[in-house]
Amino acid sequence: MLLGSACFWGIALLVARWHQPESAVKAALAGTVLFVAVLLLSLRRCSTPALPAFRELLLMTGYMTIGVGGFFLLFVIPAVVFAIVSIIAIALVSLFRKDTAYARNQFRQLVEFYRKHRMYQ
Repeated sequence: MLLGSACFWGIALLVARWHQPESAVKAALAGTVLFVAVLLLSLRRCSTPALPAFRELLLMTGYMTIGVGGFFLLFVIPAVVFAIVSIIAIALVSLFRKDTAYARNQFRQLVEFYRKHRMYQ
């Protein structure tokens, strides 16, 4: 949700700066819809029947949580943004590979990386 709203406002500000402000909201909405569609397709490509990618994304978020309060957001938000960008990159690279399990294997390695380097309370 936070990444989608940041995407919306970022696109709206960029379009409003160089083009007419009336088209900024339309472009921001289209860009956000495009981003969410790419994210969902990437999650679908990285999913396995045993562990869906969305649950793994929640698990990675849980690994980066270090406690109560607002301080943990300094770790969680960049870690989740990095994970989402990595998922999209893994899915994009897997489109050009002949190995059909490439995306699932790389995504599993990403989750293992988060598990090994998780924050403890």
